[in-house]
Amino acid sequence: MTGLLYKDFYILWHAYKKNLVLVALLYGAMAVAMDMGFMLFMLCWVMGFYVIGSISIDNASKWDLYAACLPVSRGQVVGAKFLLTALALLAGCVYGGLVSCLLWLVNGTPLGESFVSIGVVAAICLAYFGVTLTLSYQFGVEKARTTMLLLVAGLAMLLFAGFKTGLLNSHALVQIDADPLAWGLGLGAVCAAVYLICWAVSAAIYRKKEL
Repeated sequence: MTGLLYKDFYILWHAYKKNLVLVALLYGAMAVAMDMGFMLFMLCWVMGFYVIGSISIDNASKWDLYAACLPVSRGQVVGAKFLLTALALLAGCVYGGLVSCLLWLVNGTPLGESFVSIGVVAAICLAYFGVTLTLSYQFGVEKARTTMLLLVAGLAMLLFAGFKTGLLNSHALVQIDADPLAWGLGLGAVCAAVYLICWAVSAAIYRKKEL
């Protein structure tokens, strides 16, 4: 599986290195100069989408046919994608942590608050890209991206309608604000479970896939 990780890493680095460096510098500068804390989280999303893009590259190069000749199982091929996604999100978290330190030094933004926020967003990204990978193996990358955008938009509309109609109130938000670390750890556990389930489902889908 290590070789599969190296393969994806070198392909993605060759394809996106200039974009990645530019985005990292731009987001970091905007976060510090304009005190835009939400920029700390953006690289996690970007890194996740890079890995999803590697599936499109594999499809275009007929990688699946070549991988079938290698001494690796189909489960390992899928596992490498999920492991790479987790590592990419971890790299995004490290970047966010470094920028958080700059924000603390320059603007006095509390480090604890930034770290918890980064962790929560990373957990959500973990679940999001886990589902996206599963849909990509089942329906293809483009359909998976469209489906996820529709799902996110639908969820946002439901939440908005819930608060607007009073079905949802601010009590839950107050509880979260009272103990953000506990809620963050709980959310992380749920998202990690979703990710592992998606991993298993994706492996099952890929094993049955006709090359």
